[in-house]
Amino acid sequence: MSVEPDTLAELEEQRRFLMRSLRDLDLERVAGDVDDDDYETLRDDYTVRAADVLRAIDDQKVSTRGLPRRSLRSLALIAAVVLVAAVGAGLLVARSSGQRLPGQVATGGITGADEVPAILVDARTALGAGDLRRAADQYGSVLAVEPNHPEALAYVGWLTALAANETEGQLRAEGLARGRERLRQSIAADSDYADPHCFLAVIAAQWEDDQAGARREGRRCVALDPPTQMRALVAEYVDGVDVTGS
Repeated sequence: MSVEPDTLAELEEQRRFLMRSLRDLDLERVAGDVDDDDYETLRDDYTVRAADVLRAIDDQKVSTRGLPRRSLRSLALIAAVVLVAAVGAGLLVARSSGQRLPGQVATGGITGADEVPAILVDARTALGAGDLRRAADQYGSVLAVEPNHPEALAYVGWLTALAANETEGQLRAEGLARGRERLRQSIAADSDYADPHCFLAVIAAQWEDDQAGARREGRRCVALDPPTQMRALVAEYVDGVDVTGS
């Protein structure tokens, strides 16, 4: 199947527009510029459209690469987590009082630990845009300042596992082990943080054929009331986990 370059470029532009729209919508909600009903309606619309575009982009790329089955699963997981990062950014912004966007400067400047909130915004933005290398670098910068930061540990762990899955043999096993260790460190740092449990569930289900472990971590993920998009990620990749919250 041939792929028209213009088609892929158009899809990428749609992706950028929708990701920007989701981030702007979340920031508007935090600022009080949009009411809850309008926020929910717009977010659901952008989310559905973004998911469709991400799948279409993956289909286009797969058709030109002839990727093996494991790589196809990884592409789907990348798309899913990119979407989770984009739609969840507003919730993370809301948790961080006084958080600044990259380029903004607080009175008296920012140094050391004061830079962490801005770096986190940049990491989330990179992840939402699909720039996984920059996201990993920025989360790593956070860990250099705050080694026990739960979010940075969780997403470094996830990105490490994601990269390891594209390798083979001992290298793959060691990479997955490093990713799992980071995720466990995230859990130790914040026992109420759902994301590392969600990622451990997906890793166990998709890459380690550990269905019992996947269900165990998936249930822990859901019990901690993760964002709707994280629930959807677990529902898609882990069998036997009730994500309805009922």
